[in-house]
Amino acid sequence: MFALDRSRDAVFVERLHAKTIARGVAWTPTEHEGRFSVSVGEFTVEIGEGGADDPEVLICKPDGKALELITADALPDPAAGAMPRRQMFAETYEAARRTAMGVDHAIETLINALI
Repeated sequence: MFALDRSRDAVFVERLHAKTIARGVAWTPTEHEGRFSVSVGEFTVEIGEGGADDPEVLICKPDGKALELITADALPDPAAGAMPRRQMFAETYEAARRTAMGVDHAIETLINALI
């Protein structure tokens, strides 16, 4: 048996996290409750709750078929001092949800209305 090299998966998730937190990813709701997607090049990336309510990232081919499912448990341990994987997935999911659902816009509208 051989060990899979998931280091590229980890780099992808780290970049997805950084861009999502910086509001640089245009997440949209999917037809499934609690799942959000974005087109990146020819692929679709989806984030949602997986087993044990831990977020998971699904990469789909242009024809919509699942290509890869990435979970925090599947990735190598982060470097010392780096953000734990579960925290990174949770933050990415929460930022994607807020973007897709328009939460920040709603809050800004409410703040302005209460001046």
